[in-house]
Amino acid sequence: MATIARGAEAVIFLENFLGFTQVVKKIRVEKRYRVPHVDKTIRLHRTLSEARNMILAYKAGIPVPRVVDVDPYGYTIRIEYIPGETLRDLTARAIEDGDLGKVLSYYREAGIIVGKLHKIGIIHGDLSLTNFIVRSDGKLFIIDFGLSNRYNISNFELKEYLEACARDINVFLRNVEANFSNYAQELFNTFLKGYSEIVGQQAADRVVREIRRIRSLARYVVE
Repeated sequence: MATIARGAEAVIFLENFLGFTQVVKKIRVEKRYRVPHVDKTIRLHRTLSEARNMILAYKAGIPVPRVVDVDPYGYTIRIEYIPGETLRDLTARAIEDGDLGKVLSYYREAGIIVGKLHKIGIIHGDLSLTNFIVRSDGKLFIIDFGLSNRYNISNFELKEYLEACARDINVFLRNVEANFSNYAQELFNTFLKGYSEIVGQQAADRVVREIRRIRSLARYVVE
C-alpha cells in the first residue's frame, strides 16, 4: 500500500483490494484540536456523506469513480482508482503547444458534469481543475467528494440552493483564473455552455448573476 497524498482532512493510499487491481483508500485523520466525540461525529458524517454523494452521482450516470467499500467507523472509504491526467495539467500543455482548442471540449464536459450534479442536489465543494481527471481513453471524470453536500430540493429559484451552486462554480472560476488568467474567460464560457445545456439557460443565468454578486461582495470586503 503506497501513500499518494496527505491532506488536511485525510491520508490517501493506493492498494489492491478484493479483485480490484488498484483502489484509492481514503482515511479521515483525527483532529487533536477538536473535542474527541465531536471529532468522531464530524469524521463519521463526512465519510458517509462523501460515499453517499458519490454513489448517487454514479447511479445518475455521472462519471465518478465507483465506491468499492465504506467503513464508516474506521472513517475509511475505498474508491475505484482513475489513472489519467488532471484537467489543469492537460490545459497547461495545450497552452504551451499553442492549441487551446484541444481542451475546450473538456471544459464543456466539465460544465455538463457539474450541471448534472446540481440537478440532483449535489454540491461538490471543491471544483478545482485537479479534481477533473482525463482518462487515457479521453473520458473526463470528477473526483474527490470529500467536501460535498446534498440538498433535498434542487430548485434554482430557492435562494439558499442558488447561492450554493454559485459558490460551487465560483471555486471553479477562481481556480481557472489562478492557473490560466489569460485564457480564463474563454475556458469559463465554454464550461458555462455545458452547464446551461443541463440546467437550462434561465437557471444558468441566475447562477452567473449570483456569482457576480458573491464576487462583488468579496471585492468589497477586501477593500
